[in-house]
Amino acid sequence: MIKNVAYGRGNNLLDIYIGGPSPAVTSLSSHADDDAESDHTVESNGNPVIIYVYGGAWDSGHKSMMMPMAQNLANQGYIVIVPDYTRYPQAKIEGMVRDVQDAVVWTSQNATRYGGDPSNIYLMGSGSGAHVASLAIMNDAIEQLGGIPAPAVEGDSSPLVKIPSWPDQLANLHTTAQQQQKQPRLKERVQGLILFSGVFDITFYYAYLHKRGIEEVSAMPRVMHHSANNYLACSPSWILSTATENLQQPELLEQVLPKTILIVHGEQDRLIPAHSSQTLFNLLCAAEIPNIKFKVYTGQSHLDPAIDLILPSNAITAALLNDIADVVRPSMVPGTGASTPNSGVDDGQGGEEEHQMLKQQQDQYTKDFSASLMRDSALVF
Repeated sequence: MIKNVAYGRGNNLLDIYIGGPSPAVTSLSSHADDDAESDHTVESNGNPVIIYVYGGAWDSGHKSMMMPMAQNLANQGYIVIVPDYTRYPQAKIEGMVRDVQDAVVWTSQNATRYGGDPSNIYLMGSGSGAHVASLAIMNDAIEQLGGIPAPAVEGDSSPLVKIPSWPDQLANLHTTAQQQQKQPRLKERVQGLILFSGVFDITFYYAYLHKRGIEEVSAMPRVMHHSANNYLACSPSWILSTATENLQQPELLEQVLPKTILIVHGEQDRLIPAHSSQTLFNLLCAAEIPNIKFKVYTGQSHLDPAIDLILPSNAITAALLNDIADVVRPSMVPGTGASTPNSGVDDGQGGEEEHQMLKQQQDQYTKDFSASLMRDSALVF
């Protein structure tokens, strides 16, 4: 683990997890718990890179809370990047999107240094993190194709939020200035999206909160500039639906959206209903975007999918890791649903001790994260 590496245009930091039996990490034994001041350059063999955007109701959370889950993902052979990003009240939605953009740009420019493949980056998020991640990608894709009409809800004269454009640095990574002049600037920013328990329709979510009488307690309305038009402008589902209806060449969406998209939701999620993910999936299918997968896990609540990734021996964990591997390593995972490499199965050598340690981490993670969300959002899971 390499901690507190600076990235982006603000004072943000990210952590890097490099684990698993890969030739690219054989020189990292002395950097198991490193920091940004160390010389941690490694030779790249092109491992897939996952950038994880954590949730926390847009106003809480910290990258350090993701350590057990990120390490488990790294043990599958991925390079895992966990950025901190500016949260409410220090920032609203446009600032959060900007930070996610910066994290992708930084990763694209530095992935090879840590054994990653800059052309094989996946943006993963849960809860509000899934919303910010998907909004960053969806808004940029539509902007590349010329944009869509602004929302115009009758009676709403509030200033419309401006989601920031993508930094130019990423467009310059793999093409020269001359090449960019000769060809349209159409580019998928990441290879894939992995979205857990996300909010993709802010208008629907506001109505859901209002029905429960807690819309003023949640930070969400203030993060989205508290207006009907802005709720639409900040909704990936609305953006995609409007684009499909208004773009002159909607078929070009396939060229700017990620090549693979995995959407996961718990059936028993009472914080963000699974309807949110179902709607986004339906819209992606209607737009004829290929390689989309939607999984609803029976009996799972809002936090379960993210928490289950901490403990490798859980049956649900194996299924989730297999879903992720289907997206990130499609050529390595048989269609029969076989387990992914290094899935944490006990080999009889220290497995029980590792299991107990991970179980303790899972319990502490659940306690800390649930307490944080309960305190900040006053929502009962």
